[in-house]
Amino acid sequence: MTTYLPGQRVVLIHTSDPHTRLRPGAVGTVRRHDLRSNTVAIAWDDGSTLAMLLDDGDRIALALEPQAVTADTPDAEHPTPVEDPAPDPGLLTPPVAASDAVAYVTELPPCDIHRAMSDTVIPAGFDGSTRLGPWAYMCDGCFKAYGLGLGVGRGQRLILGRRPDLGTAADSGLD
Repeated sequence: MTTYLPGQRVVLIHTSDPHTRLRPGAVGTVRRHDLRSNTVAIAWDDGSTLAMLLDDGDRIALALEPQAVTADTPDAEHPTPVEDPAPDPGLLTPPVAASDAVAYVTELPPCDIHRAMSDTVIPAGFDGSTRLGPWAYMCDGCFKAYGLGLGVGRGQRLILGRRPDLGTAADSGLD
């Protein structure tokens, strides 16, 4: 279970509250985290004070600070985490067989991290677990910064197209 500390900036990933004006991507500041009820009290930037009930399906993640990225940053199009340590390089590219940890798709989904933080649409190349908490579709840069690697329980590379060993419907007799 992730513990949120007072003062940490968070972003709303999902809430099941039908009456709130908050939408995914909303940003706020943690006021307190009641670990017994797993409820996080948040002062949202739009003035809302809606608490997140994490055991009831609400989801938040540590916020990224787009302003922390400058032209001097090596990869300026990828946001920097707030109070988040650098990823362990050993987790980013574990050895996997070429056929393992891949999923063939007909269309690449957008990077969830870019979409949540800046409403930017960048094609994702990975689907995986993140250091931010939830699984996400991630572009290459976000996967390097936030992904937990490839393999079972970690993630998979998304490849546009049809799996080579499937052939066509005519080849398989499934006309």
